[in-house]
Amino acid sequence: MELKILITGHFSAGKTSFIKTLTGNAVSTEVNLSEGTEKLEKSTTTVAMDYGKIELSGIKLHLFGTPGQDRFDFMLDILGRNIDGAIIIVDSTRRQAIEKTRPFVDFLRKSGKPFIIACNKQDCEGALSPAEIAKLLEIPESITIPLVAMDKKNSTAVIKAIISGIHNNKEVA
Repeated sequence: MELKILITGHFSAGKTSFIKTLTGNAVSTEVNLSEGTEKLEKSTTTVAMDYGKIELSGIKLHLFGTPGQDRFDFMLDILGRNIDGAIIIVDSTRRQAIEKTRPFVDFLRKSGKPFIIACNKQDCEGALSPAEIAKLLEIPESITIPLVAMDKKNSTAVIKAIISGIHNNKEVA
């Protein structure tokens, strides 16, 4: 069995780190940031997509990561085609970024595909809990899960959660 999983979310949420942690060797289209407020947060950014492939419990998973900046919104439509499920990664430490996650939630609700919200940076001071994030996004708490993208065991638990959602054909209320 093979599954296409979309990894999406706002700028600097941890999508690339998540894919690299799981696969160890992801294909990435990262470039150096040269100016603007984005450079204050990190030095590189994804401009087309990230891709990684892993096998877990006999299931081949193809992970497609979207860029997070508004100017690359069109990539969500392209990479979101024919997905089996999705993971929206949010930076739990940045309330404004969490609130900017709504378009990703709306996109996936329209698709009818199972998705979860991975609440990244749970190891950082000031991180909102998955329950608080669910309330902010007005989504069921049951689809939020804590994440530390740099932790392989934790990242694998997130992947297992979306596989379970796909197998059970869970839909978001």
